[in-house]
Amino acid sequence: MQEYKTVNTYIDTLGIRCVCDGIYQRTSLFKTLINFLRARNIVGIKYNKERSTKYYQITELLHGNTKIASIDRGYYQNDNNSFNPDYYYINISFYGLKRYSKIKDEASLLLVRTITAFLNTYNIDFKLIELDIAMDVQAPIDNILAVCVRRSPNIEYYQLGDSYSNGETIQEDIGTYYMEYFESFKQKNNAMNRAYLYDKRFKELSKYNKDIGFDLTRFEVKLQKRFFVKNTSGFIPIYKALNKYTVLEFEDIKQKEQLIQKLNSVTTSKQRRKAIDDIIENNNAILLHQKMILVGSLLRELDTIKLNTQGDFVLQKHKNNLESMSKFYRR
Repeated sequence: MQEYKTVNTYIDTLGIRCVCDGIYQRTSLFKTLINFLRARNIVGIKYNKERSTKYYQITELLHGNTKIASIDRGYYQNDNNSFNPDYYYINISFYGLKRYSKIKDEASLLLVRTITAFLNTYNIDFKLIELDIAMDVQAPIDNILAVCVRRSPNIEYYQLGDSYSNGETIQEDIGTYYMEYFESFKQKNNAMNRAYLYDKRFKELSKYNKDIGFDLTRFEVKLQKRFFVKNTSGFIPIYKALNKYTVLEFEDIKQKEQLIQKLNSVTTSKQRRKAIDDIIENNNAILLHQKMILVGSLLRELDTIKLNTQGDFVLQKHKNNLESMSKFYRR
């Protein structure tokens, strides 16, 4: 009998875009939004001159010294022979919505709600362009294995495990295992989706010198801009993207190592699924499922949240509970 466990799943990064008719509309929207945030006094605002260019200007939103979001003004200039107009837009990205720091997590959620409520109140259309979905397992990373079961034919993948048979390290980042292999940053950035498994506790300690106080392994699927260009409606494409991957938890590390050896030797999705099904059927691993209710409920909330005349949040119920009705998937 197969053993399953449902694991809390969160949105860790959220990116939205407002498309503007021209530079004047983009400038007006940017100034209005910045002034609105200054009046609410919930974040620090800092223009990043070093990283900004003629075509992309970056304004960071800070909680203390931590960047929790950015508002970026973008511009595509078409050549003189093109019949398409120049393309102006504002990208708003929210980072690290689930850091396991109560103060920062609450500040990030407040900022997401504040900005989307502002946009909804003034009927400013926006669409989803980036979504990082994180499955958080309270277990050491040595006990967890993530596998891309249904691989895309035009993408290369890392082998599983820490090292090749010759002893060379497969991946350089300690405590991090990437699924897809990209030779360049451009390839990685242009991918529709990519995924990786990492030691969240180790990352917080090494990057921020903060111990969250318990073992936590995060499996994260990053749905990028190209994903939302191709998939413009419904939750079904998101579920399909997540279901390309299988996450397992082991008590016996030797069983995990044996499965890794078998998976590295097979070449088809059918063979990978069979190897995984066999080890689950024999009760040597637990299959982990995403608990997506928190993801869906947050997106539905941001769909309709508005501000009343006193500046407080007002949540409206959807006419139906179909996630596919979300405005995030409109072009």
